[in-house]
Amino acid sequence: MPDYDAELQEAGIRVTAIRSLIWRTLRQHIRNAFTLNDMVDLLVTIDKSTVFRTLTLFSEAKLLHLVDDGMGCQKYCVCHCHDTEVHHGHVHLTCVVCRKTWCLDELEIPHVDIPDDFTPLEREYVVKGICAKCKREWGRR
Repeated sequence: MPDYDAELQEAGIRVTAIRSLIWRTLRQHIRNAFTLNDMVDLLVTIDKSTVFRTLTLFSEAKLLHLVDDGMGCQKYCVCHCHDTEVHHGHVHLTCVVCRKTWCLDELEIPHVDIPDDFTPLEREYVVKGICAKCKREWGRR
């Protein structure tokens, strides 16, 4: 079983009961990209502003990265590349019907040659389409 508090400490985060609960909850219950409201729904005893501040802290510590799926809602994803200043990222799939986003951790973003005078901080790769569930539901109409 993973030591979630150790993961926070390794990221330079001071462990508190709330931070530990939020990190443990998202590591145990969230498998793909998620929104602030997804976390608030799981953590009904913690107010939304505390959850937001904690997710921001986790993002700054590179435990999470932000996913801009172009659908107008900020999403987060557990970051599996804690190595460098640049988030090398992975591919995300976003369904334009149900608005869910899935992480394809095993599929890296293709290499793009960046001019030397530009310093990238993060890379994103989102493929928009229709998920299997929504596709089946459309077929029944």
